[in-house]
Amino acid sequence: MIQKKDMEVAPRDIISRNIMREIMAGGGFNNSYVHLDLRHLGEKKIAQRLPGIRDICLEFTGVDPVADLIPIQPGQHYTMGGIDCNTEGETAVKGFYAAGEAACVSVHGANRLGGNSLLDTIVFGAIAGGNAAKYVQGLEGKKGEGSLREALKRAEQKIDALGKSGENEIQADIKVALNKVMDSKVGIFREASHLKEAANDIKILQERYKRIRLNYTGRRANLSLVWALELKGSLDVAAAIVAGALAREESRGSHFRTDFPKRDDMVWLKHTLAYFTPDGVRLDYKPVNIGPFEPKERKY
Repeated sequence: MIQKKDMEVAPRDIISRNIMREIMAGGGFNNSYVHLDLRHLGEKKIAQRLPGIRDICLEFTGVDPVADLIPIQPGQHYTMGGIDCNTEGETAVKGFYAAGEAACVSVHGANRLGGNSLLDTIVFGAIAGGNAAKYVQGLEGKKGEGSLREALKRAEQKIDALGKSGENEIQADIKVALNKVMDSKVGIFREASHLKEAANDIKILQERYKRIRLNYTGRRANLSLVWALELKGSLDVAAAIVAGALAREESRGSHFRTDFPKRDDMVWLKHTLAYFTPDGVRLDYKPVNIGPFEPKERKY
């Protein structure tokens, strides 16, 4: 439980769990949200310090936080994992660099601090970009162009297949179904039976994806194609998240298992690595590089 002295500085995962506990206990509104009260700050301070928050409230809910309560609930807005890479942005694939939210340099741990995403974007983005440029400049002649052409050819074949599909699955329906599965079974609180159900649900959605059709098959400004490609990635990432969460029988950071509520450093102080295979997700692990500060369980 959060103490009064912690208040706004309490980690977001603990805040999220307590919001959900309140809703699940029947203390929420419409069984889905609680109210955030900023009225005590006054219009002047809200205009000075929180103009963006006020704009969002007005635009999306029609609520003015100067005079009204804001309906809120936890939501996923950042992926703390990503493509495994080192501090230079290098991955296991030679010549392939990653940065930003797509990458995992392992600077956040299991629960990113607010504002720390700037490390991913600005700091490691500059490092990875510079190293990628040096790598390309160091290549001799047209080395690798054959592999690039083959990869491009395979990508074009996949796009052509989507455009020529005679099936009738609608990608938006699959996306909505995926959102519901992840929200209800892989959300703030997790446990084995729901995770197993989610894994099976995602496999079914992946099979449905093979039968999608595009609303528009043109090559210019084709958002239908963009969304179809993004959906394929979302399904694969969802499968990896569920597999990793099901295997990790402990609670750590934003990953909270109701059937394994305690943190277990003896077994699980390690990074989860997920690999894509034609048969599904393959998991592996690597040790955590402990710095000058020993990891400790938070006491709240």
